[in-house]
Amino acid sequence: MNINYKKTIKLIALLITSLLISFASAQSYSELFMYGTSISIGTAKVIFENGANTTSISSQGVTTAATEVTFDTIPDIEPGQTRTYEQAVNITNGAGATKTINMSLYSITGDFKTDFDYVNVTIIAKNGTALGDSIEIVSSASGTNVTSTGNLGMADLEEWTVRWIIKAKTDATNANSFNITLKVKVD
Repeated sequence: MNINYKKTIKLIALLITSLLISFASAQSYSELFMYGTSISIGTAKVIFENGANTTSISSQGVTTAATEVTFDTIPDIEPGQTRTYEQAVNITNGAGATKTINMSLYSITGDFKTDFDYVNVTIIAKNGTALGDSIEIVSSASGTNVTSTGNLGMADLEEWTVRWIIKAKTDATNANSFNITLKVKVD
């Protein structure tokens, strides 16, 4: 049997070239470009609106974009007094589907521990039932803080309200105050 070395070398060179081309071809197909064109913002389907108490405790109410409200006109709370706002803010789901709502404590600063017993923030259903966990921040070391409502399923066309309860200590110092920020996340 005669082996033609010239042909064999050409065949091997051809096989190596074929392998190199196939690797190069495979690499050229290992990339993908994705283009997002004309991605735009629509209107919010879960709406935050002024509640019955909003305008008495907020100088501006819920903002035009309906993404924040500042309770900057809450009247002074006397030592030992408990102040309740049954409808600080209302929430309505018009998304056409169930949405998940979670309200949580973002921050609390100031004279809270020295001058206030607790602040309680609760989401209330239209029928008056408290939903999820109430956010309860207590100043005493013996109390347990609850910092989130947990994830709450809000059905389409459901209407909820947010209730605030603030309790001052009996020995609270005049003019002391605290600031609190809560975050409501909608998924």
